[in-house]
Amino acid sequence: MPDTAAPLLLAPPSVFAVEDEYQICVAVSGDCTMMVDVGGLCCCDHANGVLRSRRRIHIAHVPAAALDRAGGYTVRLRPILDRRPYFSETGPEQVTSWSFRPIPAGKPVRIINLADAHNLVDEPVTAGAYFGDSLDLLILNGDILEHAGALSHLLNIYSIAGRITGGARPCVFVRGNHDMRGIHAEDLPEYTPTAAGKSYYTFRTGPVWGIVLDTGEDKSDDHAEYGHTVCCEAFRREEDAFLDAVIASGAWRDAPIRLIISHNPFAHRLEPPFDIEQPRFAAWCRALRALDAQLWLTGHLHECFFEQPGGPHDTLGAPCPVLCSSDLRPPSPGKRALYLCGAVTFQPDGTFTTAFINQDGECVPQPVRLHTLP
Repeated sequence: MPDTAAPLLLAPPSVFAVEDEYQICVAVSGDCTMMVDVGGLCCCDHANGVLRSRRRIHIAHVPAAALDRAGGYTVRLRPILDRRPYFSETGPEQVTSWSFRPIPAGKPVRIINLADAHNLVDEPVTAGAYFGDSLDLLILNGDILEHAGALSHLLNIYSIAGRITGGARPCVFVRGNHDMRGIHAEDLPEYTPTAAGKSYYTFRTGPVWGIVLDTGEDKSDDHAEYGHTVCCEAFRREEDAFLDAVIASGAWRDAPIRLIISHNPFAHRLEPPFDIEQPRFAAWCRALRALDAQLWLTGHLHECFFEQPGGPHDTLGAPCPVLCSSDLRPPSPGKRALYLCGAVTFQPDGTFTTAFINQDGECVPQPVRLHTLP
């Protein structure tokens, strides 16, 4: 990325698939406005016609079909020197152009499932770059942050996604339970991709259709750890209606690749106090069988495994095979950080293979748990 062309840019843009659009997210170092040009269409980051300028993360909403056709986009940042009620003072535009490749049909599709970075950046980037330019879809599957207590933590999302994809491949963002903690957690709908503010949604990009589910926090709302700051039971109740509507829509039926994505593999019942919402999660598992999904991508457990329904981690009846790829060992004196993510390759006939990739970009044997290593 040429810093001289756009010194405000902190990382290459990230292109997130949400519903039938892409949300182009740009992390910046100072006050500026943002516009994105896509094949003659101008898409602005605005609030009802007022260009936003105080954000450190700008988001432009682009019709997916338009970006797929254009094969690229141009980001225009204009520094704000003094935003006054009249005659605001601005600097010259900083303009960069980026290529974009939609997921091709009829060819292998390569997906990285990256979860539980917990503020690590370099190690997830190296692991997530396993496919190189052959990557088709990057999934940031929750707990990319240790917490949302600092805006700098949120910027890690875009540092990881931008460095892995170079702004040229679609991504999917999933909220994790750690992302819900801290003063900026309530700002996540403004700083991350959502469907009209909701952190659960479907998406379609090329041959891939997916449903993103958000289970919220992993303990009951009245747990002392949360200090009376969450209402996840009500949130999940709202999500019931969303799931019912998705099942009724049949929108996935013409998609060659169908994915279920959630940070928490909620078919697995954990020990107290993590054994929440068992009737609801069982109902979700039953409903999700209608999707005939090939794969459920998860994280949260700090384990790496691939299992068929009925495997050791299946308590409530998983609707399809599950890939959990999330483990790390934070750095400590005399020990470097270790990290694992998942790599999936789908063939055009819908069959797929899985692998686990470490912080050096190498495949490792499975199953593995980094936090038990010496």
